[in-house]
Formats: sequence, C-alpha cells, structure tokens
Amino acid sequence: MEEIDTVNLQANHVKRWRFRDHSGTLPAGRIVLRVTEDENQWWRFECCRIEGGMHCISGNAWSDFVGPRVHARLTLYAKQDGENFNRVWVRAG
Repeated sequence: MEEIDTVNLQANHVKRWRFRDHSGTLPAGRIVLRVTEDENQWWRFECCRIEGGMHCISGNAWSDFVGPRVHARLTLYAKQDGENFNRVWVRAG
C-alpha cells in the first residue's frame, strides 16, 4: 500500500485535515473518499484539492470519525489496483 500521508490527530483536525498527497494518486477537484480500516466499517469523507497541491478532508463524517480518535496516529493509503476505496490505519496515541 502506498502512503498518501500520516498525521497525529489533534483537536483542530476535527474540523479539517490539510495534507499533501505524497502518493500523487488523489485527483484534483472535489471527491468523496471512500475509506475503510478493516473492510467491516466504511466512511465517506469529503475531500478536495486546494492551493499549492494540498488536499483537505472535512465534513460531518470526518468530524464524527476524528472526534473519538483525537491523539491517535492516522495513516491514509492510496487505492490498490482493482479497489474503489482507500485504507486508513489508526494507532492509539
């Protein structure tokens, strides 16, 4: 799995997470990012490309996801061949 980016989630990330796509796999514009950690639970995050090649994830689903995970370390991975979703790995902080 190719890593897009990693963050130590903080209270300010509940509103949004701005990051650089180190994999170069996220498209420009607004997209819905379908994400899973274990293929049992799924999330749909609002994602858009902003100035300077940065991306931003925000919205209610993101806020609901981050709230109980503040202080955890999150890694977002690119889609693998044949998949229509991204993966996350969350480690307790």
